[in-house]
Amino acid sequence: MGKSEEFIRELEAGERKLRLRQLETLANFYKRPLAAFFLSKPPVEPPPPNDHRTFPKGERKEEFSEDTLLAIRKAQLLQDSATELAVDLGYEIKPRIGKASVSSDPEVIEALALKERERLGVTIAEQSRWEKNYGALNEWKKRIENLGILVFQMSMPPKETRGFSLAGKGIPAIVLNNSKKEHPNARIFSLFHEYAHLLLEEGSICDMKHRNRFPVEKFCNHFAGSFLVPRKALLKYELVNTHSSSEWLQEDIEELAAHFKVSWETILRRLLILGRTTEEFYQKKRHQWHKEWKELENIKGKKQGRGPASPIKCFSENGAPFVSFVLEAYREEKISSTDVADYLGVKLKHLPDIEQLMVERT
Repeated sequence: MGKSEEFIRELEAGERKLRLRQLETLANFYKRPLAAFFLSKPPVEPPPPNDHRTFPKGERKEEFSEDTLLAIRKAQLLQDSATELAVDLGYEIKPRIGKASVSSDPEVIEALALKERERLGVTIAEQSRWEKNYGALNEWKKRIENLGILVFQMSMPPKETRGFSLAGKGIPAIVLNNSKKEHPNARIFSLFHEYAHLLLEEGSICDMKHRNRFPVEKFCNHFAGSFLVPRKALLKYELVNTHSSSEWLQEDIEELAAHFKVSWETILRRLLILGRTTEEFYQKKRHQWHKEWKELENIKGKKQGRGPASPIKCFSENGAPFVSFVLEAYREEKISSTDVADYLGVKLKHLPDIEQLMVERT
């Protein structure tokens, strides 16, 4: 605000009043609605998702950055808004998914993943035909959203979290990290890791590390890998079926990753779990890739491209179900045009383009 500490102390003591412009400045800084400052007491914050991140032994968990805290708060607000709109429009808010409990039995997890694949109705042949990277991510998002789950994308530091999920009484939601450093294939894995948390009927914030000490995280990682790369489909793939060595050429791993539309690490992890490679080879390749990716990130970091246009960004970050609820409520005159702009975080001039994107999506 460009004011002295004395000014702030007087303000907090109720000895000084703010002009509206100053109050708007504070609202923007704290990322709160203007109306929040007129409440008789601070609003009750909903609890954050369970923190299932893991850190090296002896290290304490780092506090979340402002970007991550804001993403959590924004996702909770979107979840509440979507639930309120859906109920007002007469929609069912219970997702059409199964239920699960944490298990360390590989057979149980593989069977659960196969059952949920059947629920989504996606065959391996169909999965292999999708365009790689964003094409596959968008297709999987669409399938998840069709089950009555909200999927948001928000930028957060990847070192803090790869994604999180929100359960509770409203429409369940999955939030993916859409930082430029987060590859679409990594988001696909995160999508199904968080889907597993929703099968457990819990919300969680995760880092997806395979060496995570939490049993629930090991379960969700195993589920995501089994879902995206089913055991039977991988083992009968000719390249795998005829391979006799525990070591794999880079081009072989890339071929399998391209077929299943997943990351190299997901493929190698599945080969390890299914006994087709060794822990030593897995760790060696993983270390090599991470070193190469870090070098690539440093190069990309020097090149700053323009971000996507507002309508596309709105659709990508908020997800089709939420955008659909807002547009339908607007058409039925349950909310105003100003409400639409507020819900979607865009200017009204972008509304026709957003509506067109919605038509193309359906």
